[in-house]
Amino acid sequence: MGQPSVRMNGQNGRKAERDVPVQVMVPEQVRRQLAILSAERGESIRTVVLRALGEIGIKVPKEQLVDRRGRRRVQHGKFNGAI
Repeated sequence: MGQPSVRMNGQNGRKAERDVPVQVMVPEQVRRQLAILSAERGESIRTVVLRALGEIGIKVPKEQLVDRRGRRRVQHGKFNGAI
């Protein structure tokens, strides 16, 4: 795994908390459901998971709930992104 990323906070140019990897093994069907929900909402799986964590009481800064990925291309009406 690469280095955790550190972003600048939009307010006062301060450093935001760094991103660190979290890995969890889930049943394949759960992963599929996450991918489908992510696609339906137009959000990354990361954003979907962070929103869910917030709903169970984990403090997630609102600025972390923005989609940081680039837009995926759709060709001939088919989803072209990796899942």
